[in-house]
Amino acid sequence: MLGLAACESSTTTGDDTYSYQYRVPQATGDGWVTASLAEVGLAESHFISLMEDLHNLDAHLVHSILVVREGRLVFEEYFEGRKFNLAQYTGATGFDRDDTHNLASATKSFTTTLVGIAIDQGHIESVHQPVFDFFPEHADLVVDDPRRGEMTLEDLLLMMSGISWNDLGTYSYDDPRNDLVQMFNSADPIRYALSRQLYTYPGTVFDYCNANTNVLGEVVSRATGRRLDLFAQETLFDPLGIVQLEWQMLPNDVVFASGDLRLRPRDMAKFGELFLRMGTWDGWQVVSREWVEVATERHVVPSASHDWADAYGYGWWHWDLSSGGRMHQTYQAAGWGEQWIIVVPEHDMVVVATGGSYYQTAPMPAQRMLTDYVLPAIQ
Repeated sequence: MLGLAACESSTTTGDDTYSYQYRVPQATGDGWVTASLAEVGLAESHFISLMEDLHNLDAHLVHSILVVREGRLVFEEYFEGRKFNLAQYTGATGFDRDDTHNLASATKSFTTTLVGIAIDQGHIESVHQPVFDFFPEHADLVVDDPRRGEMTLEDLLLMMSGISWNDLGTYSYDDPRNDLVQMFNSADPIRYALSRQLYTYPGTVFDYCNANTNVLGEVVSRATGRRLDLFAQETLFDPLGIVQLEWQMLPNDVVFASGDLRLRPRDMAKFGELFLRMGTWDGWQVVSREWVEVATERHVVPSASHDWADAYGYGWWHWDLSSGGRMHQTYQAAGWGEQWIIVVPEHDMVVVATGGSYYQTAPMPAQRMLTDYVLPAIQ
């Protein structure tokens, strides 16, 4: 839908009805340096093939694709699609460079980064600090089950809290038994999350759970004295030059820390580049190198329900992808519906994709775009 700046190459499909022209992304003064694919050693022909193949797919459900290499934005395309919020289509259609997109659970990687910034600034002692240090008003829950008192911030970061939680695939989002629905409807959503039964000791079992990240977000708010979104604006978004965003709220002035942050794909790419550059952006150390290194370590092997991933860090998924006869290590922020921020350190690359595959299988997953088109384009 949106091709940006000057034409470089084109192709026509067999039916002579579609011609794709590669254009260098436009420099808009938003912090991105732009360049051509050729300038960073990427063959245009592979991207022409990608666009041609997407065109030939019925309802590919891709909303955007962006590629950054060597710190420069070199590929940027947007597509038609239905917008989405709170598990429902909104009726609005179409995406372009200035539209924000729902990140779904890719939001979690932003929340865990804010934990790191709060530690960097001395608001939180360490990831080993007990969770209930921040919630003295809920001490009765520890009396009820002393195992809760052993739960640390790292247990939340690694999805190992032991909290029994049902929302992902267990109950639909219009079912009142869904824990996420109940949290949204609770007058005190954090107490609701903390009061769920523990089915095992904290720190023993990986179990991907939205409760964990929402509690982490409120920990940051309690520790810093700033609501999570306001702390994020001051310490993360402002340094990255991100001014266009929305973040869903829960009751009781609590930010929905596990999902539904809305950003422009260009700003999603900035976040990936921040981690690729070990926490720096435009000469500013936004989050410490130490946090980037520990957050992107392979801490734990995910459960069978997430067996596509090789490991999990502090809100980042590790996924080794096969292309060109060998494996390429990546770490990724992942969200429902095909929202991805993919960091490929060995190739100095960040790939962002947004999509609308909420209730359908993605015909062209971001990982396939990377393995079949982007990585083979490296010259």
